[in-house]
Amino acid sequence: MNKLTSSGQAGFTLIELVVVIIILGLLAVVAAPKFINLKTDAHISAINGAVGSIKTAVTLFKTKTLTSGSAMTDTVEFSGVKGSNYQPWAAAANTSGSGFNAGYTTPSEIFEAAGLDMNEWAYRIYVSNSSYAVVAAPTLVLDVAQPTSTEVIATNCYFQYHWKSAGEPEITTATTGC
Repeated sequence: MNKLTSSGQAGFTLIELVVVIIILGLLAVVAAPKFINLKTDAHISAINGAVGSIKTAVTLFKTKTLTSGSAMTDTVEFSGVKGSNYQPWAAAANTSGSGFNAGYTTPSEIFEAAGLDMNEWAYRIYVSNSSYAVVAAPTLVLDVAQPTSTEVIATNCYFQYHWKSAGEPEITTATTGC
């Protein structure tokens, strides 16, 4: 009897491999930017979330101050948060509670009011135009324990809360460097 032998294919042809590599390359070009932007989106969301919490804290603090009958310049405390001029301070309260300082032993009053964890932020408390301000970047963007305000601002991925002696506090953000 004659035995017929068939020539079976034992692998992929070069054309098939090239086509698969091209398809994988196209998928990488389309999908990679989406995954790369996740980190940027996370930093921007952290900043926007912090700013939203700060704005809410300022509104609540102002409302509680106005309804308590306190004068605008009085130092007031609500739920452990101190401030005056209807705003939580950008700095931390000193140990006596009668004033504030730019130290790092306690969180700034606005961060405490907004419920922000200071360990997640690289921040600097400083004086600007005769009043305190705090500028902060996510620690994943700037991993420095006590950066200068210039270092934080140089990231272009930060928010700033500037306490004012009159009017509303100034809250600004920069997200182009996130």
